Amino acid sequence: MKKFIIALAALSMMASCQKSILYSEHLYDNGVVAFRASSTGEMSAFLEESGPVTFTLASSVKVDKDVTVSFEPARDSAAVLGAFNKANGTNYWMLPESNYTLSAKTAVIKAGTAVSLPVSMDVNIDGFKNGVIYCLPLKITGSDSTLGSIPGQEYAYVVIRGYVYASAANLPGGSYFEMPTTVNDPRLQLEVCTMEIRVKANSWAGSNPFISSLIGVEENFLLRFGDISCDPNQLQLAGQGVSITSKAHFDTGKWYHIAVVADGVKQTCDLYINGVLDSSTPMGGKGINLGKVYNSKFAIGMSEKGRYLNGQVSEARVWGRLLSPTELINGQCSIADPVKEAQENKLLGYWKLDDENRGKDLTGNGFDGYAHGSVTYTPANIRCPE
Repeated sequence: MKKFIIALAALSMMASCQKSILYSEHLYDNGVVAFRASSTGEMSAFLEESGPVTFTLASSVKVDKDVTVSFEPARDSAAVLGAFNKANGTNYWMLPESNYTLSAKTAVIKAGTAVSLPVSMDVNIDGFKNGVIYCLPLKITGSDSTLGSIPGQEYAYVVIRGYVYASAANLPGGSYFEMPTTVNDPRLQLEVCTMEIRVKANSWAGSNPFISSLIGVEENFLLRFGDISCDPNQLQLAGQGVSITSKAHFDTGKWYHIAVVADGVKQTCDLYINGVLDSSTPMGGKGINLGKVYNSKFAIGMSEKGRYLNGQVSEARVWGRLLSPTELINGQCSIADPVKEAQENKLLGYWKLDDENRGKDLTGNGFDGYAHGSVTYTPANIRCPE
């Protein structure tokens, strides 16, 4: 039997929050119906393998007789999904018609209840591209009662996320990746920047200055664990005009997605852990220059020709724009088309530190990373998210 893992989003009763207004205008005296979805309209599922996804619809009132609500995949799906992506900062791809089968295009709300019986959709993940999140827009088309949908809110979005399995680089103390072509490159002189890394620490630095370097350039823009000013298992961003230490303390043996979003125009800097804001600070300078050299070049796992990380790294990225929390969460495991992201969305460097790519910059911008020391690679069995 195939295994699958489903995590459906919580109900957001957008109908009830507008109930007083609608009822005062006598528009929906007998209630409204909507998909049970998140506040953005998403019905999300994680699939380990091909299998069923279920969803329901809900009325703002209990019905006094069985009610059948009709829905269908949105006829203008590409335009609908495009508008959704633009409004929510997502990059979902259309779920191909050949990869799903709806058990029905109607849902029944039984008398005396306000939630429909489940509707299932079989999803075949064969051919899914690694790192892509797929989506199917659905639209309520009517019911056999006076229940109606709210104009503009008759849509819902079945979002299919697959787990990504990857190899990662083992960086025992003294091993790291360096990017020599970053030096003095004008593309890395930035007003705004997002820097990301997916990392697991094996241990923390045990001697002064207690620093385990992650990614960046010392004295310019560097993410690291530890310092004499904080605990060895706290995250710190250090650099020209910026200093911020995480509230969180990290555990060894656990994978984290870490990101810093720095706005040199508005003079703000935010630190995210697994897509959740941890800390914010004002910036003291407008420029971020990742092409500068302070003892060492731009690197992963090292700074100042030392201060090594003892751990594993699977992904690292630099963007010339500000990513939203939604983008950080959705993209934490992989990027489906880094060349396109580089051309259209200011992805400057993307390093897959796995046995296949070994630090090559997959954007085509030429910022290839070169391994130093005893770097080895795990099998491709590291699951993201954990």
